Amino acid sequence: MGNIHSFQFSAFLRALFLILSAAMYTALIGVPALVFSLFDHSGRWSSSFQKAWVYCLFCTNGIRFQVEGQENLKKGGAYTLIANHISLLDIPALVAAIPLPVRFIAKKSLAWFPIFGWFMYVAGHVLIDRESTLSAVKSLKKASRLMKSGISVIVFPEGTRSPDGEVKEFKRGAFLLTIQSKTPIVPVSISGTYEMLPRTGCCFWPGTIDLKIGTPIPTQNLSDRKDRPLMEKVRKLVIHQKRNPPIY
Repeated sequence: MGNIHSFQFSAFLRALFLILSAAMYTALIGVPALVFSLFDHSGRWSSSFQKAWVYCLFCTNGIRFQVEGQENLKKGGAYTLIANHISLLDIPALVAAIPLPVRFIAKKSLAWFPIFGWFMYVAGHVLIDRESTLSAVKSLKKASRLMKSGISVIVFPEGTRSPDGEVKEFKRGAFLLTIQSKTPIVPVSISGTYEMLPRTGCCFWPGTIDLKIGTPIPTQNLSDRKDRPLMEKVRKLVIHQKRNPPIY
């Protein structure tokens, strides 16, 4: 793998191919996914299309992934999955790794992206307007309803991708949501994506993504005042898992 801080023409061409293949699969898979999502209220079809898109993208671009801890997520359960965010590849990696129907909490502006954003909106992903407190509250209530219906929610509590690959400070919103919805919270650590496609630069190096799914933490008996201790506990677990990648 090349130096992530240096430009390589071959890696630049691979990045272009990654973008073009993502656009192609979005057109081929996204259109039927969008149509099916209009009538699928269970979320199962949406999840199947998401996974198909990811597998096509990964196979075409030489991206592999390894997962540890899938057995921690019980079929039929709903969780708040808290993950570190170091690359655009984190999102498809989580779609591929989580063996349950999932929805992301993401910024509302994504809804304007043709096909991809429309699918996110129709499929029930939680799109938050960060500039509007009222909109954010409504979106978090939607996330709570999703979890009560058996669909897990994925949150990047750092708010944006890390510029250097390290886990940054977490924001409180996801932890208040989890405590109020009484769903277990699961720390998820992602390694490898920063080296493949960092936030800065315009190069892509194929490689292996490692994901570690931690043990669920119950929140049924926690009050809202416990959100900060919970936040710090989960952040430490994410960092610990990231520094001790999966062993296969």
